[in-house]
Amino acid sequence: MIFKLMVGAAAAKQLAPPLTRREPTVTKPQPPTVERREPTELCPAATQLERTRRWRGGGDNLWQSYSRTLEARPVVGNMITGGLLAFTGDFVMQAAEKNPVYDHLRALRFVGFRVCVVRCYTVWVRELEHWVNRHVDDDRRRLLTKTFLDLAIWLPAKDFVYFVWMALLEGLGLTEGIQRSLTMLPRTCPVSWLVWGPAQLLTFGAVPPHLRVVWVNSLALCWNVVMSGFNQAARLEGSSSI
Repeated sequence: MIFKLMVGAAAAKQLAPPLTRREPTVTKPQPPTVERREPTELCPAATQLERTRRWRGGGDNLWQSYSRTLEARPVVGNMITGGLLAFTGDFVMQAAEKNPVYDHLRALRFVGFRVCVVRCYTVWVRELEHWVNRHVDDDRRRLLTKTFLDLAIWLPAKDFVYFVWMALLEGLGLTEGIQRSLTMLPRTCPVSWLVWGPAQLLTFGAVPPHLRVVWVNSLALCWNVVMSGFNQAARLEGSSSI
């Protein structure tokens, strides 16, 4: 009897499947989900900091768009900028003169002249840059050559055309316009050289090429006031001499 029990237990042990050891399953805790929010959504102070960062070049701001426009379409961008600055300069001059009535035609004449001049000056600066860089090797000589040519050629020519332009739009003849230019150039050129000499050294020495016309237009905001005053003085002298 005992022998049968032992044989049956041995047979059952052989037929039973082997036991496998199972490793305990460990569940790893999941990290908490945190909603990511932009700095501008946190508080008004962060919004202001973000705006400041974008203005200083941390994003696609207005200045960067304007700079790309000047690189892609320099003539159009410079003409618009020059017209706005010319209008501002003449407006300030008329306010300083305390005229009882704002002279719209005078402002239109001045703005029209500046728009045409800016277009020509954009081409002048580009060709001057290419010519000097091609024929002059030393950087210091390039700077001095560009400044000298700009003051000796462009500046007197621009002032001469300015007085003729203004005289023609005022209803005078070409002879009267040339006479006004010849009368005013000895007054304007020394002042122009004194002001624009240091300014153009900085223009050709430090300002990037695609921003030079904008830089000159910005400086011309004050110079436009002076030129408008010169032309008004010539206009009054011409009226008194008739």
